[in-house]
Amino acid sequence: MRSCGISTLRRLANIIYEAIDDIEGVYATADIPLPSLDAPFNPVDPTEALLQNPTVEGATLNIIAAAAQLSATVASPAVSAFNASHAFHISACLRAASEMNVVEVLREAGPDGLHANEIAAPSKTDPLLLARILRLLAIHNIFREVTPNVFANNRISSVLDKGKPSKVLFENPNERLTGTSGFAALLELCADHNMKGVAMLADTMLHPEERELGFNRAYRTTESFWDWLHRPENVYQMQRFDIGMRGTAATESADAIHKGFNWNGLSTGSVLVDVGGGTGHISLAIAQKNPGLQVVVQDLEDTIKDSKIFTTFTLPSQSEMPPCSCCGISCTTGRTSAWSGSFVICATAAQPTTKLVVVDRIPESAARVHDASEEAILGSARPSAPMPLLPNWGVGKAEVYYYDMTMHCILGGVERTLEHFVEVFAKGGWELVRVHHPEGWGESHIVGVPAGSTQDSV
Repeated sequence: MRSCGISTLRRLANIIYEAIDDIEGVYATADIPLPSLDAPFNPVDPTEALLQNPTVEGATLNIIAAAAQLSATVASPAVSAFNASHAFHISACLRAASEMNVVEVLREAGPDGLHANEIAAPSKTDPLLLARILRLLAIHNIFREVTPNVFANNRISSVLDKGKPSKVLFENPNERLTGTSGFAALLELCADHNMKGVAMLADTMLHPEERELGFNRAYRTTESFWDWLHRPENVYQMQRFDIGMRGTAATESADAIHKGFNWNGLSTGSVLVDVGGGTGHISLAIAQKNPGLQVVVQDLEDTIKDSKIFTTFTLPSQSEMPPCSCCGISCTTGRTSAWSGSFVICATAAQPTTKLVVVDRIPESAARVHDASEEAILGSARPSAPMPLLPNWGVGKAEVYYYDMTMHCILGGVERTLEHFVEVFAKGGWELVRVHHPEGWGESHIVGVPAGSTQDSV
C-alpha cells in the first residue's frame, strides 16, 4: 500500500520524525531539556509544564499513534494478538506494586535503587515474586531495572507516589490513600474491581438471558456497584473510589475545565448543581475561579458527607452550601442514573435560562467517515489525524474506549457518541446546541438548552 507516493511505513516514520522536530523546537526555544524517562516525575519541573504546550501535545499524540500503528504493521499478527490477550498482567502487576508501596520504598532509596530482597522486606512479601512483577513492569517502561534484581523508580512509576513515608503507609494501611493526589487510588481501583468486572465481558454476552453485568458475575452479587460499595464491610473500597475520582485530574490539564463552557458568563448568584459530583472536586475548581456562583454537589448520601469535608478544607466559603438541593432527580439514585445508558435529565422544571452542561467523553469512529451530526452543532467538529493514521489517533486516545467498556461491565452504562447525545438530550426535552473540546482534556463540554429556548449557546 502506498500513500502520496510514500510507503505506509515510511509515512508513519516521517510523522514521528516531524513530531520530534516540533517537540525539539519548543524545548530548544525554552532552553530546557525534555524530561528523562529514567528520572522520577516532578510535577513542578518546568520541563513537565511544556508537555502541555499545544504544539508538544499535538506532536506527542502523533508519535503515540504512529509508533503503535508502525509496530502493529510490522509485527507478527499472532504475536500481537497473543500479547494483547495478556495485557491484564500489566494491570495486575501495577496494582500489586502500588499495594506493596514499592514506589515509596524506592523513592527513599534514591536513584541507585534497591535489591528486590530489600524492597519486599517491609511488606513481608516474596522477594523473588516481587522481582518478577517489577521486571514485567520494567519491560513496559514502568520502573527501571538498574542491575539484575535491583530496581529504581522512573518517570512513569513515580506518578504512583502517595507522597508519604513508606513507614507510615505500612503502619496505617487503611489510611494509605487518604490525603494523597488520588492517582494511586485511581490505578488500584481500575486494576481491581474494574479489571475483574471487564474480565467477565464474554461470559455475560454468551448468557444474555441472565441480564447480568460483568461486575455482578465477578463478585457474585445482585447488588448494583454503588450498593455494593456502600456495604459496611467495603468502607475502604468506597474511600478508595472517592479518592480515586479526584485522581483523574492527574491525566488531564489542570485548568481544562475552564477552557470550554464559559462559567464566568453565568450571572452572579447563579446556582451550579453538580449532579453525581462525587466529592465536588470539579465544581470546586469552577467555584474557585467564579466565586459569584452558588455550588451544590448532588450525589449519594455517604459521598456527600465526604464532599462537605473536602470543601471545608479547600474552600471554606462553599462548605455551608446545601449539599443536596432538588434538581429533578433523587439524590439517592442520581449517580446511578447519571451513568446508565438511558440517562435523561428532564427539562420540565428548567427555567428558560437554564443550561444543561454535560462534561463527558465523546468517542469517535475509527473509520474515515464524515459524521453528519457535526455539521449542525456548533463546535462539535474535531480534527482528524493525518494519513495513514487512524482518524481518531487510535491508541493515542484509547482512554475513552477503556472507559466505555468499564461503564458497560461495571454500571451497565455507555460512553455516548455525539449522535447518541443528541437523542438523549431530546428525550429529556433539551436541544443540544454547543460542544466545547478543551485542549488538554479528554472530556468535552456538551451544552443543552430547553427545547424551543431562544437563549444563545455558550
